[in-house]
Formats: sequence, structure tokens, C-alpha cells
Amino acid sequence: MYFKIALGNVRRSIRDYGVYFLTLTFGVCLFYVFNSIQAQSVMMALSETQAKMLVLLNNMMGIFSIFVCVVLGFLIVYANNFLIRRRKKELGLYLVLGMNKGTVARILMIETVMIGTLAFAAGLGLGILVSQALTVVTANLFMVQLKAFEFIISFNAIVKSAVFFGGMYLIVLIFNTWVVQRYKLIDLLQGDRRNEALKLRSIGLSAVLFLASLIILGCAYALILDNGFMMFDMEFAASIVLGSIGTFLFFFSLSGFLLKFVQSRQSFYYRNLNMFVMRQLNSRINSAFVSMTVISIMLLLTIGALCTGLSFNQVLAGDVEKTSPYDATLYVYDTPQLGSSLSQDIRDQGLDLDGFAAEAADLDLYDMALKVKDYCSAEVITLMQNSTSQNVGEMTIDFLPLSQLNAALSMQSRPEVTLGENEYLLTYSMNAAESDILKAVKEHRELTVDGKQLIVSQPALFLQLQNFSAFGNFLTIVLPDSYFVNKLPASQSLNLNYKVSVEEGDAMMDDLAKKYGQTTGLAYNTVTRAEMFEASGGMKLILSYIAVYLGLVFLIASAAILALQQLSESADNVQRYALLRKIGVEEKMIRRSLFIQIAIYFLFPLALAVVHSIVGVSAVIRSLVALAKIDIGSQVLLVGGFLALIYGGYFLITYTSSLSVIRDRVQSRRLE
Repeated sequence: MYFKIALGNVRRSIRDYGVYFLTLTFGVCLFYVFNSIQAQSVMMALSETQAKMLVLLNNMMGIFSIFVCVVLGFLIVYANNFLIRRRKKELGLYLVLGMNKGTVARILMIETVMIGTLAFAAGLGLGILVSQALTVVTANLFMVQLKAFEFIISFNAIVKSAVFFGGMYLIVLIFNTWVVQRYKLIDLLQGDRRNEALKLRSIGLSAVLFLASLIILGCAYALILDNGFMMFDMEFAASIVLGSIGTFLFFFSLSGFLLKFVQSRQSFYYRNLNMFVMRQLNSRINSAFVSMTVISIMLLLTIGALCTGLSFNQVLAGDVEKTSPYDATLYVYDTPQLGSSLSQDIRDQGLDLDGFAAEAADLDLYDMALKVKDYCSAEVITLMQNSTSQNVGEMTIDFLPLSQLNAALSMQSRPEVTLGENEYLLTYSMNAAESDILKAVKEHRELTVDGKQLIVSQPALFLQLQNFSAFGNFLTIVLPDSYFVNKLPASQSLNLNYKVSVEEGDAMMDDLAKKYGQTTGLAYNTVTRAEMFEASGGMKLILSYIAVYLGLVFLIASAAILALQQLSESADNVQRYALLRKIGVEEKMIRRSLFIQIAIYFLFPLALAVVHSIVGVSAVIRSLVALAKIDIGSQVLLVGGFLALIYGGYFLITYTSSLSVIRDRVQSRRLE
């Protein structure tokens, strides 16, 4: 009997459950898709490095999925609370007819399980289909070919999805039971007649709090722009705390003076149904400022995750091209004991370097106790500090012989440079520091080395000296070879270009490095161009998927909460819309007022989130341009597309559903 009642309720209230069902379906779909990534590996020809990156991504997705479940769990509980509030009178009638609260809770439990099971099945089916397409995206980011297409179903992801969502629904069932037990019969029967008390706040206090929120947000913006997301220190923590407080105060104070502000513009306030719309909107913000704060922050996380996560892809794509100018670089540590060049010592050990290397150039860096603070002015150091989290002033400037610089330039097919005995040259490999370094050269043209005065010969040279990150050559000074006589290098490395295939060359390079390490007992490391590309592809994959995963979850959660709130609000205001019809208001005007009310309610948290995002993304981009030039325009268009599709889609569904609720309820009241 209980099952039949629950089934009838679900059929009758299918439209009420529409947004709830859609959100759960999307949630299950995303959860399955991003937890089934490792199963896709059977279709791709992955190297050992790429396979490890895929395992790492799968593990990270498992960790982030716990956080996603918390967000979706909150959303489900929140949605259930709204759905129960809308059905207070119905639940009260059950009690009047003789049911006890335990039985009512059992009916709600059956309904919840029905909707949850259908949503889980639909989400799982959709997720399995989407995951097949995601395999192509994964292969593209890894820059590998698909061996053969197979229809893959990850049973591990299915089990994980079932466990996590089963746990969430257990919490929901407990919540529903607690809510039903808490309500009194009179509250349930009069649920559709009771309005939320309108809490009027002092206009003066609200205005002061609004100004305070703007000041606090301004301070938060200044702190994060100064920090640049480079260091998770007290400055970063303060910006997050102040930003959250400022956002809360913004929405808390808004309802206190928004209505009064609009009322002061009488020509606007009394036009059409603006008076009705503004009072409805003011009442809603007055009671939902906490949720609007949370939604605005979640939208900030959505925009920030998508923009910055995808911007990192540009950094990695540009970085690997720029930072891997050679087929391989061999680093050997504790080399001052060699007493000769690294290439010569390798040959002296009887190792066949020339068997696979078409070009081999030594790169010896010397420490002459010159720090950045000794060379650059405090102003330039401050500018450079925006490009890295390291203490720029304390960084050591390396010195390089001219002959080795020209060897590196030759391997990169670039023209050689010449220096007089009293000249030096500055090289660097950081995009963002370029203007600052050029300014440093202009300010500090003279340099003293071994008691001799040198002047800079030409503008600083942008050059990647080894296969490494862009920070590998922050600043390096090039001197004529005569300045390095009887000096031992601080570090030695060897750059190579192969005369054999990349696969064969990498294998021979690895074998040579191992033998050299075993023979000399020196610690070593090799960085090949192929490894850099594979690692870059793996990092692009990880950053892209995490950004899209979290971004979409936050976006769906934000839009769903707003939709549920507005649907509940529309149901609560049926009597008001019926009254508008009785006094002769045209249907077109009612539809327009509903559209404006919902549109403004959706736009308020989004607008503030966009402002937050502009500041936050700007801070991140300022740091990322140190590694590569960023085209943020493509990311903005992509994020705009996601917002238009999902956020805009929820808005349209909310509007049409609210309009339908108002029409149906008004017609049913007329029949009564």
C-alpha cells in the first residue's frame, strides 16, 4: 500500500521533482565519467610515464570525488527540505487521515528511493556513453593514438558511484525522518498559508554594512593581487577570509536598502509590476542571503577552476616547446671532482657517446657569489617577485663561458654572439621577467668581476640553456672564457641531439647515464624531450579534468539550488499571483514580472562571482605569464559557454516550471 501511495505521489509530482531528478542525473554522470578514466587505458598505446600519470589522475579523482560527494550531499538534503516544505499540507492530510509520523516518513523514504534509483540509472547510462567520447579527449591530451575502439564499462566506477550515492541517500533518509518528526500538525496543514516573516533592517545600518562589504572586498582583492596565488601564506588566507566575509555582508546588507533605493525612484517603482517584483525579490534576498553567499562563492570556484585550470594547459603546451630545445640533457651532481668537461669524462670512461649523439655540448655553470639583490635595484626586484614565489633577491646569478653559450645557440640553430674582454651578456628564460630584466640591464650596465669593470654588450638574451622548467635560467651572466680559467663549475650538464630515432636515442641515453653513474659513483639525472612532452600531456590531462570536474559540479549545484528556491517561492506565492489576476493584471505582464524576478535572482550571485573571478583570475594569469604567454580569451569563451548552457538552462527550466506551477495551482484553486 505504501509503495502504491508513493508511486502515485511521484507520478503526480513528477514536475516538482524535475530539477531534482536532472541534478542527480548529472551528478551521477559526472561521478562515473571522471572515476572511470583509468579503464580507458586499454584503448591507448601509453608509455610507462603516461600510464603512471593516468594512475595518478585516477587516484586524484578519487580524492576529489569525496569532496564532490559532500557538495552533492548538501544539495540533495537542501533539495529535500524544499520539496518537503512544498508538500506540508499533503503530509498534514496523511496525519489527519490516521497515519502516524513514522508511516509518513516511510512513504517519503520510498519516494526518495524511487527518484534516486531512476536518477542513478539514468546518470549511469549517460555517464557510460559520455565516457566513451572522453577516451578520445584523453588520447588527444596525451598525444597518443587509439589502438582500437572498444566499448568500455568500468565496473569499479559503477561500484564506487553506488557506494558514494548510497551513503548520501542514507543521510537523506535520516534527514527526512527527522524533519517529519519535528513538524506539528497545525504547521503542516497551514504550511501554504504561512509566509516567512519579513525581517526589516535599519536602512542606515544596511548602508553602512554595504559600504563595509565593498571596503572588505577591496582589501581582499588587493591582498590576492599582491600574493598572486604564488604562496599559501597568511596573506593568501586573509584574502580568502575577507573575501568570504565581504560577500556575506554584501548580500546581508543588500535587502536592507535595495527596496528603499528603488522606492526612491518612483517613476520606475510604480511602473507596470515593478513594485510587486521588487518586494518579492527583496523578501527572497532577505531570507536567503546565506545561500546566495554560498552560491556566489561556488560560482567563483566554477569560473576560477575552469579559467585557471585550462590556462595551465597553455602554460604546459608552451612550456614544453620552449623548455625542451634538445633531445636530452644529462645532469651530473657533485661534479667539481671531475676536473674536466662532462663529455670528455664520459668518453674517458669508455662510454660510446658519439654512437647516438649527433651533437653534444657541455654546459658548466659557475658561482661567483653574485646575488640578484647585488645586481638589481630594489624596485626591479619587487617587479620580478611577481613572477615567482622564490625570494628573488637571495637567488644566485650563475655565470657561463661564452664558448658554451655559442654551442647552445648552435644546437638551437640560432646565431652566435661575440663579447669583448670587458663585456658581458645577460640571459634569461622567463617571459614575465623580460621587461624587468631589460630594465635591470639598463640601470646596471657595469659589473665588476675579478677586479675588472665590465659593461653589458647588448640587450638581454632570451635562451633556454637546458631541458628544464622556465625557472631553470632565471638569470645567467655570460663572460669571455678567460674569466673561468682555474675555476671549478658549481654544476655541469650535457645537452644532446640524436642522430638516431628518438626511441633508440632515449634508450641509449638512459643506458649510458646508468653506466656512467655506476662507474663514477656520481648522482645523475636525464631529462629527455620525449619525457617532457609525456609529462606535459599528463599534467594537461590532470589539470583539465580536475578543472572541468569541479567546475561543472559547483555550477550544477549552484544553479540547482537557485532553481529549487525559485520553484518553492513560486508555489508559495500562488495566492499573490491569483490576486493579480483578480484585479485585472494581464497574463503577459504576470509572465514578464516572473521572468524578471527569476532573472535578477539568478544574476545577483553570478554578477558578484564574475567580479571576484576577474580579480582572482587576473592574479593567477600574472603569475602564469612567467612561464608562457596566455590567451585568456579562449578560456573566457569556454566558461561563458558552460554558463550559458548549464546556468542559463537551469534558469529557463526554472522559469517555465514556475510559470506552469502558478497556472496549475491557480486553476485548481478556481475549481475548488
